Amino acid sequence: MVVKEWMNPGAPAVVDSTPAREALQYAEETGLAVLFVVDEARRLRGFLTKKALASAPSPDLPVDKILTPPPDVLTLSDPLERAAALLSHYVVLPVVDEERHLVGILSKDGLLRALSHLAALDEEGLRIRLRPQHPAEIYRALAVLAEENLTLVAVLRGQEGEVILHVQGVQDPQRLGAKLEAALA
Repeated sequence: MVVKEWMNPGAPAVVDSTPAREALQYAEETGLAVLFVVDEARRLRGFLTKKALASAPSPDLPVDKILTPPPDVLTLSDPLERAAALLSHYVVLPVVDEERHLVGILSKDGLLRALSHLAALDEEGLRIRLRPQHPAEIYRALAVLAEENLTLVAVLRGQEGEVILHVQGVQDPQRLGAKLEAALA
């Protein structure tokens, strides 16, 4: 999965020649804590916080004089793993195309939606927790699920070597548990 699939295409931005006063007014009207700054061609130049705008030396100062260059950006084709690593340090990140045009943003909320989708957290089913001693045990567990004609929704990695199998179609959880124990013994 890539950033393009989960980003918000509505990136809050002002043109670099915008006076600080107008940018602050826009941020306050929209309730945004961070604004991105673009040039006339909508190429990303940097970002501004409301605090930086409020403390500008002059309200008529163009925002390009007080912007902060973006330390990190995402591209449309970046994998979600990269986004997750970067978003551990930010609330939101700009998404740019090949020419650095600002095309969207990805927030922690957007990343959480993507990860929730990957894990199928919103789908019903049984989550089976296994602690395999050897990787081959996972394949034996999957063979049991196939024999039972169950739908495998997701395979997740838990903590300390735990593997979580999310399945649908289980009629008798106790019987399935006994079959899995026998297969993994």
